[in-house]
Amino acid sequence: MNVSPAPAPLVRLSPEWQDWLASNLVRGCVDADLQRMMVDGGFDAQFARVAISVVRSMTERVQQQAPALLAESAGARYKADPIRLPAGARARAHDRDIDIGFTLSDPNVALLINVLSDDECKRLIELSAGKLQRSEVVDRATGRVEISGVRTSEGTHFAIGENEIVARLERRLAAITGIPMENGEPLQILHYRPGGEYLPHHDYFDPLDSGSAEHLRVGGQRIATVVVYLDDVAAGGATTFPTLSLSVRPRRGSAVYFEYFNRSGDVDPRCLHAGAPVQAGEKWIATKWLRQSAYRQAA
Repeated sequence: MNVSPAPAPLVRLSPEWQDWLASNLVRGCVDADLQRMMVDGGFDAQFARVAISVVRSMTERVQQQAPALLAESAGARYKADPIRLPAGARARAHDRDIDIGFTLSDPNVALLINVLSDDECKRLIELSAGKLQRSEVVDRATGRVEISGVRTSEGTHFAIGENEIVARLERRLAAITGIPMENGEPLQILHYRPGGEYLPHHDYFDPLDSGSAEHLRVGGQRIATVVVYLDDVAAGGATTFPTLSLSVRPRRGSAVYFEYFNRSGDVDPRCLHAGAPVQAGEKWIATKWLRQSAYRQAA
């Protein structure tokens, strides 16, 4: 039996991890907890310890010289609007009853159950399996999509309403969130093998990043994400929110939903999230990003 080698421990601190460290240090988190979460995220333990020490030193210096600026940069003033999901433990979503497992407010996060049936999940995997390619990420500086070690998966996508199952899923999400179908980006299917992961990141396009302008022109800001789990994962593969100390385990047909853009035009850095490494088995998910207005992919 061939066993995939374990990925090498990380020894580079991405901008997303730098932001996460700084914001949690401002919140008063202790070094041991931060190091444990970084090691869980794939970092070399010694590198994590040194990185925390360096960022803490820089943060303390800024706290002494310009504390108001640091608090503002940590996103402490974001205020979420009421979550878009209906109140209660169950809601009708087009042709299907969806259970709401839990709901958090400010930041707005929810677990949705029975979004897809077992047969629908299996069929989406079958339709995707033959056209997978190495996944890409958006470069924050240029706006271009490119392959990166931040995301070790393969994937594909389906156009809006491309087939019956995709169309049903899009109608269900529109019904339960109140966000029109045309505001959704194409449904993205992702496949992670053992060791595959997606390091902590934000789904919104940071207005301060020079590469965001191109993406904001084709539908405005992303306001929410739905991650639908197409199969159980034997071990690992959870969707984690490091700032919230929240972890959602993949369960076939369920989904995690989270919002990070309010009506005042602010983005919520607390919705930093990651796909934890798959330890055993495989992970299949369908991701839907929802925009401010109708999405029109750039030519």
